[in-house]
Amino acid sequence: MKLYHGSHILVEYPKLIKGNRTLDFGHGFYTTTSKEQAYNWSQIKKRRESVQSGYISIYELEDSFIDDKELQVIEFNGPSENWLNFVLDNRMKEDFKHRFDIVKGAVADDRVYTCLNAFENKFMDFNTAINELRTYKLDDQISFHSEKAMLRLKFIGFEEV
Repeated sequence: MKLYHGSHILVEYPKLIKGNRTLDFGHGFYTTTSKEQAYNWSQIKKRRESVQSGYISIYELEDSFIDDKELQVIEFNGPSENWLNFVLDNRMKEDFKHRFDIVKGAVADDRVYTCLNAFENKFMDFNTAINELRTYKLDDQISFHSEKAMLRLKFIGFEEV
């Protein structure tokens, strides 16, 4: 499968770097199967860093990664109770660290955050939040959280945008 990473820099050799903000699936290297999503993220990063160009780095990952017995992989198929709990743990629990090498699931975008805020502030219960989230069309993300997972990712090119 082809994966994309949008940034203000070309990422030929991805690294696991602990970021300074909380992320849906914890600290790691994030990719998507959506070129459009990678493009949008490259534009956000370009504006944040005040640079002229953005980049979409392109990778190849074997489709069989999901069944790789050497990796701990979790896949969330759309918004679910497990997905939401996992995202909330990663975003809200200080020092939370999961055991997975690769995580695949939906992106918690701005609409999702609005729904999560309503849930967190008790304007809706958990089941209502899940039902609301299931109506959204959400892009995917595949995040890498270990060096052995990163070895499965093969850089195949880039586009300057």
